[in-house]
Amino acid sequence: MEDRFLYSEADDTIFIKIEGNATMKNSKTLSDLLAKIFKGEKKNLVFEMSACNYLDSTFLGLIAKCALEIKKTWNSTLYIMNASNMVLSGLKQTGIDKFVEKIEDSSLQLKTSELENQDFSDRKEKTLHILEMHKTLMELNEKNKETFQNVVNMIEKDLNK
Repeated sequence: MEDRFLYSEADDTIFIKIEGNATMKNSKTLSDLLAKIFKGEKKNLVFEMSACNYLDSTFLGLIAKCALEIKKTWNSTLYIMNASNMVLSGLKQTGIDKFVEKIEDSSLQLKTSELENQDFSDRKEKTLHILEMHKTLMELNEKNKETFQNVVNMIEKDLNK
């Protein structure tokens, strides 16, 4: 299965279907879209994840950032739809599950368009993005602070070279 994001908008809800592996390699695509979404009118935001095979910590950080931003900007909730056990496990292990609402709906049929993959302009932009996502995870709870502190230290050391 190809790694990609499919986009659909219906009434006041934006659906983003995440297919394949959701990693630092493709997180900029979604990060850029979310930045545009948060500049607009209040929307319900749903990540449909039935076809998501894998999430890395950078992408989990992006989900956390999105959930926190929705709360702050619109006093709303990020919805995670049809998540597999693997996705649910990642959300639970990082504490993100406390900041999102999980829903199930296998009957939903959407007309979607594929988001064009966006790449980082350079290594520094990519490194700063990864750093931000891991710091976001660390802000969620003490366990994440312990888990990701070494990663953040390593990234910051790399940036200061």
